[in-house]
Amino acid sequence: MFKKLLAAVGVGGVEVETTLRESGVQPGGVVEGVIRLRSGEVEQDISGVYVELVTRAEHEIGDDEVDAMRGFGRVAVQEGGVSLPPGQVVELPFRLPVPVETPITFYNNAHLRGKTQVAVRTVVDVRGAVDATDTDPIGVGALPVQHLVLQTVESLGFRLLSADVEAGRIPRTRQSLPFYQEIEFSGSPNYPRLKQLEVTFVAGSDGMDVVLESEKKAGLLTGGGDRLNILSVGYDQAGNLDWPAELHKVLDSLGQGWL
Repeated sequence: MFKKLLAAVGVGGVEVETTLRESGVQPGGVVEGVIRLRSGEVEQDISGVYVELVTRAEHEIGDDEVDAMRGFGRVAVQEGGVSLPPGQVVELPFRLPVPVETPITFYNNAHLRGKTQVAVRTVVDVRGAVDATDTDPIGVGALPVQHLVLQTVESLGFRLLSADVEAGRIPRTRQSLPFYQEIEFSGSPNYPRLKQLEVTFVAGSDGMDVVLESEKKAGLLTGGGDRLNILSVGYDQAGNLDWPAELHKVLDSLGQGWL
């Protein structure tokens, strides 16, 4: 169904219908679809049509945390202008590459609980008017290496709680986008010194940084605290790695010295 975006100068406005070929994708894949534009009762001048991905990211502003949609990976579908005579429909096919750092929303055939959202946003630049947008949700499935890591973390006794996206950067990683995803797990009886665990994937073209951040349980004589470890692995290694042994080594080191 066409969605009316705005009423431009004159009678009527521009309407848009964005159709995605598939409802899901993986990081590093491509979203394909068609944008259909239809003018109202007067001719409309479109100076540009773009598609991009958006995700809901949490920002810290002072002592408050605010959620805002962040766009990334924008590509031009049409540049140089399009004139729409009254009532005319124009179809614009598109291909939108999905960055490998894109937050995931699906793991183990289920939607991740929490605030993580990813969508394809269509941006129509109408001359003399505010940019108009239309947003279509899309599922982002975990890559094989991400699935392996999450599955191993669960096998070590941690329980998956939720996932969200944070604005900011993690030093010493491949990160290029201005945000990252945190997948939170409750503590495990096998690692009693760790109150909880957060897993972040920072993917690149040749490999991935797996960031493990743990929170120490407060003791009678000591306070709580956080520790972080980064495990970097190439995609060619991931399938042959002994993930239970590797993650146990990291998790054990995160708990060392905590009484």
